[in-house]
Amino acid sequence: MTEQPPESTPGEFPPPPPQGAYPPPPPGTYPQMPPPGAYPPPPPGAGGYLPPPPGGYPPPVQGGWYPPPPGASGPGFSVGSAFDWSWKAFSRNAVPLIVATLIYAVIIGALVFLLQLVLNAVAPTAVSAYDTADGFSYSTYTTGLGGGGLAVMFVGSLILLLVSGAMASAYISGLLDIANGQPVEVGSFFRPRNVGNVVLASVLVGFLTEIGYALCVLPGLVVSLLLMFTIVAVVDRNLSAVDGMKHSFEIAKANFVQVLLVWLVTALIAIVGALLCGVGLLVAVPVAMLFHVYAYRRLSAAAVAPVA
Repeated sequence: MTEQPPESTPGEFPPPPPQGAYPPPPPGTYPQMPPPGAYPPPPPGAGGYLPPPPGGYPPPVQGGWYPPPPGASGPGFSVGSAFDWSWKAFSRNAVPLIVATLIYAVIIGALVFLLQLVLNAVAPTAVSAYDTADGFSYSTYTTGLGGGGLAVMFVGSLILLLVSGAMASAYISGLLDIANGQPVEVGSFFRPRNVGNVVLASVLVGFLTEIGYALCVLPGLVVSLLLMFTIVAVVDRNLSAVDGMKHSFEIAKANFVQVLLVWLVTALIAIVGALLCGVGLLVAVPVAMLFHVYAYRRLSAAAVAPVA
């Protein structure tokens, strides 16, 4: 038979040892608290966050550049440096630039010629005039059109608008590749980006400019000056049409004198090219557009790759 332990009565357990009588834990069993003041100070900067690396954060790829702080101006921008970079960039990439410009000029010329033929067949008394800017934009003025002529003009203008938007987007994409320091070939100027917003931006800017010209011309010049970087901003940063217009306006507002000089020099380059029997435009258009892209990048505090 198993023996049962003796029953204990209250008070028979031995009392606990007095306070402080427990043996200390072995050394190293529990982590030691650092002495007062031994914690490292928080990192510098507001809220304890680490500051950005020297030179700022790098721009994202394929998505444009981070927007500059308000009122930022392009460091080191001058008309002389802009033209020097544009000419060197053209000289280094002359063949793809000239070939792409020639192809686009032939496409636009062929479309305008076909539209004129159809208009003459439908409305023989119609008179049309085409005004091209940078080889892509256009405007039409017609008289003596009947219902058929108006329908042809509407469809033809829509086709020209879409084609011009796609070409402007692709051409500027190639120019931005040069500004990014990437090697280009003829195919680099036939990769359109953000075409829908480019077309919409062209329509909005053209509409506002025409309204300005109707108000004694000067307002139209001001609108074209303030919104001159809209298309390149839409392509470069993948913006909407309205955001591209806002961005161009902010650049022009913060750098009005420089933007005015860019506007004048760009027009002067195109005029000189046109005076050389029109053939000079094959050089003047890409040089003027490179000048435009360089100014946009510098005045928006974005990077431009140097050209040897």
